[in-house]
Amino acid sequence: MKHRGSGSEGAIKSSRILLVTGHLAAHVKNVDARNDDFRRILTELETDGSHLLNSMDHVFFSGDLNYRIDLPREYVDRCIDDINKCPDSKKIAFFLNKLLRRDQLLQTIASGRAFSQFNEGKISFLPTFKFDKGSPDYDTSYKQRVPAWTDRIVFKSSSIRVIEYDSVPQAMHSDHRPVYGTFQLGWGSLKSLTRSKRKQ
Repeated sequence: MKHRGSGSEGAIKSSRILLVTGHLAAHVKNVDARNDDFRRILTELETDGSHLLNSMDHVFFSGDLNYRIDLPREYVDRCIDDINKCPDSKKIAFFLNKLLRRDQLLQTIASGRAFSQFNEGKISFLPTFKFDKGSPDYDTSYKQRVPAWTDRIVFKSSSIRVIEYDSVPQAMHSDHRPVYGTFQLGWGSLKSLTRSKRKQ
């Protein structure tokens, strides 16, 4: 993405953006497998992935990352019920934080085991998995999977503002709810036009 500045001594502003999507290992106990999947994807892009990530101004990694909430189903259900019944935004944030404290992805980022230096917008929506298809109800099968924020957008950037980060609860065609984000990105490197003109 490039933008040309004004004036004879203008400059070309550019930003290098890397977009990666992935579907990481499933099931609540497979945190290490998910972390390994992240590293494997990077090595498939480049030998170890570090140079590529560090050479970008903005990196987005999104998809069904499959990280779960390490809490019992009954506890998560109670928190979700409290959120749905609560008109007070501060109390809603309190109940969300009770769940987010045990979110595997946030714990993974904090520990540096994977997605090191990545960030995420504020989660203010309900868990996006697992629903009965065509229904607003979380998994009622015999497996009774614990609701979780499996669908995420994380980013690594030195200049970014999250405009919105939300899910679409009305989209009931899947057992997941889609997540979307709007971001304002800062410019990356600045290249002078003077040198390029002299070469011509």
